[in-house]
Amino acid sequence: MAAFLLRPPVLGVCRAADTRARRPSLRRGPLRPAAIAEPAVVTTNGNGAHSEGDDSDSDAYGFDGPSRGAGSLRNPPPAAANGPTVPVNGAPAKGSPSSASVAYSVPESVAVYGTGIGGFVPVQSLFTPPETYLAVAAVGEAKSKLPAWQTVMLAGMAGVYTAMFTSLLLMVGPNCHGMAAQNPGLARYLVGAIGLPFQLMIIKICGAELFTGSTAQMTAALHEGRITMSQMLRQWACSFTGNALGCALGVFLLLNSGVTPSLQTGIASISAAKVAIPLKQIVFRAVLANWFVCLAVWQATAAQSVGGKFISVLGPVSAFIAVGFEHCVANMVIIPLGILTGVPGVTWKGFLLNNLLPVTLGNIFAGSICVATLYSLAFGRLGRRVNEALGIVKKEGAGTG
Repeated sequence: MAAFLLRPPVLGVCRAADTRARRPSLRRGPLRPAAIAEPAVVTTNGNGAHSEGDDSDSDAYGFDGPSRGAGSLRNPPPAAANGPTVPVNGAPAKGSPSSASVAYSVPESVAVYGTGIGGFVPVQSLFTPPETYLAVAAVGEAKSKLPAWQTVMLAGMAGVYTAMFTSLLLMVGPNCHGMAAQNPGLARYLVGAIGLPFQLMIIKICGAELFTGSTAQMTAALHEGRITMSQMLRQWACSFTGNALGCALGVFLLLNSGVTPSLQTGIASISAAKVAIPLKQIVFRAVLANWFVCLAVWQATAAQSVGGKFISVLGPVSAFIAVGFEHCVANMVIIPLGILTGVPGVTWKGFLLNNLLPVTLGNIFAGSICVATLYSLAFGRLGRRVNEALGIVKKEGAGTG
């Protein structure tokens, strides 16, 4: 009974009963490193196919696209038989390529038969940190290949989702007056936990485009040489525009739905507070907000189950809202609601100049520098270049002398 409860879940339904005899042991073995020729892509599946439950962004943005050759998501390199574990950007082990990155492959001992193409589908509930970084970079590359109209459309959908779940935030937390009086900390956490975490969860599972998450995804792809600067800026412009249009549509729907009187307590208090924050504080709050959000996106990319993705999103998103940090897309809903419902002191000028502009810049800094650049230094090409400059590893293409 204990063995049954501890057994990893089978993906899908076995095609025939006679395949049961081919199922390998379910004992989880250690991850083995495998040198890859193309450092910007990685796989966790021993047979090269994505298992069901992979990151939703990968499905929505073409992770399962054409083969990229050895080391790609569809065609992984052969795993080293019993090679030593080495850090991604550290000195390679003896006998290893001097500048190769390391991908961690899943041993056959954790494979179970699923709905793949006539074989065993390895199961891994969580990517390793290097795998997560490379997966995020691959998502950024795939996003850069979308036509502009699709990016704007997906971003518009995310904007509407933001308005929908902001209405939940405004309905529940700010109306718990007794809790706010007796336990203000818990009341603030309730505001953070009920609302926008569900928005990001839907974006990750169903597919949509959130500008603030793209600041990290696109920068990671840029650092790995998978996109150009112009592609990144084009995607940012399309996603920001789409988010703004979607939020505007969401605000219009809310104002004409008849529910705003029930939301007015939260609209008035939150929108008035946001436009009154001093410039220095609002920039730092914006940096912290998107640092949280991009970590949520990072964790949701690493998690390979719906439950894992939800837990990954819930903590960071509820934290930044409860503490009072600033997110440009969420503000595109809350502050315009304050303006259009006549909250005193909340104006378009105050929104655009005192809030949206500095918050957007702070959000970009957090996603591109605090998250994507730091993880590229840890697991990607930037770190490899630093190690080459320091003489820790040989430069690519350098002779052995």
